[in-house]
Amino acid sequence: MDELFLFMLGIAGLVSVPCCGALLALGKMIDRYPTEYEENRTRSLSSPLESTRIAVGVFWVLFVSGIWALLQQDRLLMIAGVTLIFATCLFLFTALAFSFAVLCALRRRREAILEIEREVAVETARVQLEKTAGVRVPSPFVPKAKPVRRIPSTAIDALLRHS
Repeated sequence: MDELFLFMLGIAGLVSVPCCGALLALGKMIDRYPTEYEENRTRSLSSPLESTRIAVGVFWVLFVSGIWALLQQDRLLMIAGVTLIFATCLFLFTALAFSFAVLCALRRRREAILEIEREVAVETARVQLEKTAGVRVPSPFVPKAKPVRRIPSTAIDALLRHS
């Protein structure tokens, strides 16, 4: 039984090391992401890089505490150790998923801002051309209309009949 626990601890440790490295790299990328349209960020404990470092430190403290509890011969401590290691690994995977989501949201926001800047520049050039040349130039940007999804009334009636 002890060999199985040690094997699982080794696997969890080997998986946790690169995950922590990836989490720190994501924290650095999020912290250095271009912010020319935002106020200057203050670099404190609440900045993405520092809070990621704190989270990784807390992870390793809890992970080592779980290993210590798991290696004790008391059944209650072994259960607490397994629970603590499992919870910290879930915490690590959740932090990775959250960091990826934040980075993707920052990229989408930046792309939207750049697209708006591009449209404004083209519209400004178009208006200037109309004023100077006196020629009517059609706008290349057509507002994007989202299609409206309509639910058939028969589907609503069917749902109401079932309840």
